[in-house]
Amino acid sequence: MIWIQKARAADTGEPWKLFNNLNTNTSGDWTQLVGEVISIILMLAGALAIIYLIYSGIIYITAAGNPDNAKKGQQGVINAIIGIVIIALAYFIAGAALNLGQTVTGS
Repeated sequence: MIWIQKARAADTGEPWKLFNNLNTNTSGDWTQLVGEVISIILMLAGALAIIYLIYSGIIYITAAGNPDNAKKGQQGVINAIIGIVIIALAYFIAGAALNLGQTVTGS
């Protein structure tokens, strides 16, 4: 729900509203703040991994029979996919840990 509101804020030309939850966190709910920061960091990491995947794919496709470039592109694609899996796991583990933190502290 929060991401839908943020996407709408970005679509309306009000990109500063993307971080409203970070700026108005006066209730002392640290788990929400930490969750937002982790989400932003992991989204950036995921975007970089996807860009690297595309770049490596282009290197692989344009190798034109050069085995060194083909190997470089293939290894880059494998590394990017591993990175995306690790980022996805980190997102789910962080979410579970934050939910546990909310349960334990009662926030």
